[in-house]
Amino acid sequence: MAAYSDPVVYVIDDDAQSGRAMAELVRTFGHRVETFDNPREFLDTLDHIDPDQIGCVITDLRMNGIDGMDILHRLMERGAALPVIIVTAYAETALTVRALRRGAVAVLDKPFRDDELWTFVQEALTKSEDEIRRNRRQRELHQRFVRLAPQDRQVLQLILEGSKNRTMAKRLDVSLRTVENRRRRVFDVMQADSVAELTRMVVEYENKLPPSSPSGHIWLSLPFERAV
Repeated sequence: MAAYSDPVVYVIDDDAQSGRAMAELVRTFGHRVETFDNPREFLDTLDHIDPDQIGCVITDLRMNGIDGMDILHRLMERGAALPVIIVTAYAETALTVRALRRGAVAVLDKPFRDDELWTFVQEALTKSEDEIRRNRRQRELHQRFVRLAPQDRQVLQLILEGSKNRTMAKRLDVSLRTVENRRRRVFDVMQADSVAELTRMVVEYENKLPPSSPSGHIWLSLPFERAV
């Protein structure tokens, strides 16, 4: 996993002894850990956590005041790139389903195996990095789009529709040279080398998709299926 920063695992448990034990276990995985025995204190620190910080949260389910589901909800609401693992001694099928539907990586029954927690921590950190990469890409594309003047965006829309330059000039009631200049500006500002790449950027931005690999050409690795 190519990390942008050293991952941090945030452990939240209002039972201080249980929290320390879980933190020590996570440290044996080689990760930095920050512990909180007050869930409110954790939520208060969120504004000070770098949005590009790779990490995850391990939280107990039942806690006084704010519980594990509240933590999950608050993080999802804020769009924080901190996937959540919930641990509980009171697992119920309905609870597990609800937590997973709301975006939890896992709900672990206490006591759990060390390797079980390790697997889900790795999954959560990978998910965190993917989300951070997607968020960075969204910010990058946003900065490019906002540099396009309204008339440039008109041309971009027509490019996506497959219009030729002469058709664009007629529809926009401008000269062919004007269209060519605006088209050139669109490609320059968006840093695109082809219509296909430009289209991918638009789809990526509109649907908040993860960025494609630099090489692209994913279709090259598709298995061959002979027509029958």
